[in-house]
Amino acid sequence: MTSPIRFGGLASGIDTDSIIKQLMQAERMPVDKLEQQKQTTEWKRDAYREINRSLMTLRNSAVDLMFSRNFYAKTSSSSDESRVSVVAGPSSGNTAIRIESVSQLATAATQVVEPKDKNGVAVTKATKVADMNLQSAIQEVKLSTDTKEWTLSPKPKAGATISLKDATNTPVDASSYTYDEATGKVTMNDGSDIPTGTTATYTSGYQIQIRSVEGGDFQTIKVAEDATMENLVTALNGKESGVSAFFEPISGKLSITQKQTGENAIIEFDATTKAAFGVAPGDLPKTGTDASFIVNGIPMTQSSNTVTIDNMTVTLKSEFASGAVTLSAATDTQKIFNNIKGFVDKYNETIDLMNKKVREERFRSFAPLTQAQRDELSDDEIKKWEEKAMSGMLRGDTIVRSAMDTMRGKWSSATSSTNDDEMKQLFQIGLSTGADFTNGGKIELNEEKLKAAIEKDPDQVYQLFTNAESGLLPQIRDAATNSRSSITRIAGADGAGAPTYSMGREMTQIDTRIKRLNDLLVDKENAYYRRFAAMETAMNQANSQAASLQQFLGGGM
Repeated sequence: MTSPIRFGGLASGIDTDSIIKQLMQAERMPVDKLEQQKQTTEWKRDAYREINRSLMTLRNSAVDLMFSRNFYAKTSSSSDESRVSVVAGPSSGNTAIRIESVSQLATAATQVVEPKDKNGVAVTKATKVADMNLQSAIQEVKLSTDTKEWTLSPKPKAGATISLKDATNTPVDASSYTYDEATGKVTMNDGSDIPTGTTATYTSGYQIQIRSVEGGDFQTIKVAEDATMENLVTALNGKESGVSAFFEPISGKLSITQKQTGENAIIEFDATTKAAFGVAPGDLPKTGTDASFIVNGIPMTQSSNTVTIDNMTVTLKSEFASGAVTLSAATDTQKIFNNIKGFVDKYNETIDLMNKKVREERFRSFAPLTQAQRDELSDDEIKKWEEKAMSGMLRGDTIVRSAMDTMRGKWSSATSSTNDDEMKQLFQIGLSTGADFTNGGKIELNEEKLKAAIEKDPDQVYQLFTNAESGLLPQIRDAATNSRSSITRIAGADGAGAPTYSMGREMTQIDTRIKRLNDLLVDKENAYYRRFAAMETAMNQANSQAASLQQFLGGGM
């Protein structure tokens, strides 16, 4: 609200504005106190939320570490990566195998054809599929919602017969509906709606059929009525076709390759496609080959060059008759250690933050600055003052201390059922809260001890951390979640509305009181101005009377 422009002291010579301003400063003290109280509450809320964010990160870190891959990481190696490579999985044993020879790699079936048009001329990319003696494609489209007029898409071939079936797959009498070839629309002769689920069957476009698995069904590849050879190649390369295709325009040859390797992955065309592609009717399907190799003296055949042996993923890259390739897998101690250390570091960061908040010194003589005080200070002075004023918002806070104590206790309560008495608790594998209670529960990590435990029995390390009832990570996850819930009830989550948490409701109440007092202050200020205005009016009258008297007395002499 814009303050009115006032001119005071014209009669009395008194600086009424300054006087009223000083009077209002005294009157405004309760408002200043409330604004300082609100600012303190906001600072305390923000301190709680900072801890909440750290607890969320810790909780997520605990959840992420619970995956078995973090405790069963493996390293793998091949004595000759150019011939055989290997990737160890989490369940791979600490083992070594020998690929003694690879007599044959797995290959994919490939068929090279020379398509011709109806005149026996080699096709080009621009050749229309309609000119290639391909089979007309049978389309089945289903209506998704009731309609008076059903526009069929793709549009039926000229002169095509349209057959309808209802949602129960019962044929619809052809005399009860009409297909308009000019518009491509189907309508019911009695004017009723065509019901949802109706299926239309008709010919439109062209198709080829390919079988890619011996004894399997033919895969139908469809193209539009106006498609070209280039469009057909694109359709062959679709994800559902099972093959990849390449057309070489100079020679007019089309190469079709099966996406799968092995002798059971074939390429076989139906009779119509064979004729269009120039394949003799009696030609046998093209087949691939299986990989043949020897592992530790055992002959093996596989349809793929990537095989799983002892839970290791082995990739055969070249054929060789001698010079065995040794593949090995071992526990990746360093990676597992790094995974655990990353979680411990995150835990210690959270504990450090909570320790800082509950131990931070509170400078009670440094209250939040009022606007009048801020106007008198430089930016640097304001910054230094507020650093003191904001300090210690959560000093000795019972909620934060309780969260710290709870999480500290989880490290000693985490256990694992094992016959090895030296690996039943976390402190035995190098993770402890230490004897110094002043560190607030930070974890001390013995690198040598932890790595030795991982080398000895990674499964027991995994159980100590992840067991659903007694493992550390589920307990830390639940403790962090519960602590967050307690803090959220008080300070709310980031972006939460004020009515949803107690400090928000408190600040709303303060705002209401501030508004009420500000309204009273406006009334008070106006009252002061009215009094001074009355004084000015009285003094104007007195001055006028004095001037008249003086004139009268002076005129009579």
